[in-house]
Amino acid sequence: MAPSGPRKGSAPTGPRNSRGGANGANAASRGGISKRRGNTSGRVDKDGDLDMDAPGAANRNPRKAKRTEAHDSTTTPRSTRSAPNGSRAPRPNVKTQQIIQRVFNGTGGSLSSRIATGMSAGAKAFKSTRQVNAPNTMTLQVQGLKSSKAAGNEGGGLKELLTFLERKAQAVSKTTRSIRIKKSHINGDFVYIITSKEDGEEILKLNGFAFAGTTLTITEAPGELPLASQTNMSSTALEVREALRNVLSLRYDGSAKLLNLSALGEDAGLNQMGFFSGESKPEKLFRALMAVCDGLFKTAQDKRDAVVSVSLAGNNIDDVFQIMSLTETFPDLVNLDLSRNHFKDLKGLQKWRYRLRKLETLLLNDNPIEAANPSYAAELTNWFPRLQNLSGIQVRTPEQVAAMEAASRPTPIPQHGADFRDINGIGEAFIREFMSMYDVDRHSLAAKYYDNESTFSMAVINSSPHPQNSQTPGWGGYIKFSRNHNKITHTSTRIQRLFAGTHLIQSAWQQLPPTRHPDLLAEFNKYIVDCHPVHGLPDPAGQSPVGVDGMIITIHGEFEDQEPGTMKTAKRSFSRTFVLGPGAPGRNPIRVISDMLSVRAFNPPPGSMPTPEPTAQPVVVQPAVQPIAQPNSDLQQQMVIELCKRTGMTPEYSKFCLDGANWNFDQALLMFNEKRAQLPANAFVTTSQ
Repeated sequence: MAPSGPRKGSAPTGPRNSRGGANGANAASRGGISKRRGNTSGRVDKDGDLDMDAPGAANRNPRKAKRTEAHDSTTTPRSTRSAPNGSRAPRPNVKTQQIIQRVFNGTGGSLSSRIATGMSAGAKAFKSTRQVNAPNTMTLQVQGLKSSKAAGNEGGGLKELLTFLERKAQAVSKTTRSIRIKKSHINGDFVYIITSKEDGEEILKLNGFAFAGTTLTITEAPGELPLASQTNMSSTALEVREALRNVLSLRYDGSAKLLNLSALGEDAGLNQMGFFSGESKPEKLFRALMAVCDGLFKTAQDKRDAVVSVSLAGNNIDDVFQIMSLTETFPDLVNLDLSRNHFKDLKGLQKWRYRLRKLETLLLNDNPIEAANPSYAAELTNWFPRLQNLSGIQVRTPEQVAAMEAASRPTPIPQHGADFRDINGIGEAFIREFMSMYDVDRHSLAAKYYDNESTFSMAVINSSPHPQNSQTPGWGGYIKFSRNHNKITHTSTRIQRLFAGTHLIQSAWQQLPPTRHPDLLAEFNKYIVDCHPVHGLPDPAGQSPVGVDGMIITIHGEFEDQEPGTMKTAKRSFSRTFVLGPGAPGRNPIRVISDMLSVRAFNPPPGSMPTPEPTAQPVVVQPAVQPIAQPNSDLQQQMVIELCKRTGMTPEYSKFCLDGANWNFDQALLMFNEKRAQLPANAFVTTSQ
């Protein structure tokens, strides 16, 4: 079923609607191959409408067609044909019909951009594809194309950039499937691209990669995708858009925040535009209306504030697939009226089972489903977790909804702060000496604590959260040593950047920029240090087959460095993990088995406190974490996404973990590693999710 316009009288008859006649009968009964005649019935598209672009006999011989029109006295112009018996809505001109048809066939973006694209690119631009604004898509913004060498190419280098992103993302992810960008356009200094969430996560890993002589900055786009330029829209296309806006404005009640789309088939404005001339497709009409609604709101929050309720009563709808675009435009709808339609069973509502999660009121009065399936209420209550009013009957109370949401909410990860379990003061003595010697005498430090079996590696984390008002320093002095496995995917490069043995470690340290760390004793509030015993380490003396005891130390803090060449200073944050064990006979009693360093943009640690007075027995254990100002919502969302990628936890558990750590990413990651074994199974994303 579909919304249909008023029709009176009988359908028109005549040669255009008839395939009978002597010629038709003979053609139908004749077998074999027959030559295509000039004035056979025109081609129709997939919706049953006449294809205005289909090649016919007249198109193959335009001169003959023109002579026929000029001299054939039996040909009657379309404009002078007599109308069929009865009245009918006025017919729009052919150009308007073509534009409306092309808008209907469009799938992504706003109505205005679809009209502009359709007028410039032809029918192929509207080939039916998956909708780019579907829930499983991701919008990314890429900065750097304007400053690249490719900017002078044809098209501004956009084609070269998209090819690079798809090819490089597939290589970095080491996947056999193709990484595909669905839609893109340039807006100012940014290139906006739309892709699937799965492909978007892989493209985000290219943040900081070099392209055509510049460094790309790739982030998830905040808010909605900016509209493409509309300067190429024709006056007729603008008229169609404005007419649909007028229809919506007349049907919107601002005081009730209600968009009344009931009985669209009786709307005089839509009939005047010819939306119901011929066989109607409701999904096309709703797609056009929802595209106009998308253009009226800048952000998703604006939609939530303006439209709370929608009425679709009396539209002859029997399957929600016909109005699927409604849930994509207003996914947070609270009240919905589907009464006086033709829903006869739950199958017609099945496609909305995992949508409209905030729906509280659903009206299905005067639908066949009420008599055909009296138990439908129980099923719909399970589909919509916040549903309280179903066809005028209360199925839940607000208290029951709140209790269900509280029960489904994960339990926060316990927080205990830093944990320093030292053995005979070995860990404290090592870390105090290491931090001071690393700044002034790296060569002697490596000779004392590292041997031929020791390993050192470093990773640059150039996409970590940091205050928005701070400028991220460059990574020129570090990037050639970085062993970040998210960026370095080739095995040979990973092996080359793992430095083993005293001499290689000394050589690498000598090439790293000079640093200055805060004094560990006087400014211990700028560090977080953990120390834990560890068993089963290799015995350098070869006397214990089951291994020896040692410890693992993790320190998070900050330092200042000096960029080579420019001599500019920059402040960065770091994390360093040491695995300590007994030294070989004749060497230092303590040796570093493994040393892993990661550097990132500066972000203050949690619990920033005034520096305490030094005591006779200084302690390096981080004091209790104090609350600090939380980052804004956009930065919090980025931190949640990054923690999900690092830990495999669900977004809910990742948010609880960050909240428990006062939104300090390093502390949250540390807490996860400590409490991982205690987390329930539903804290982690499974393959089925």
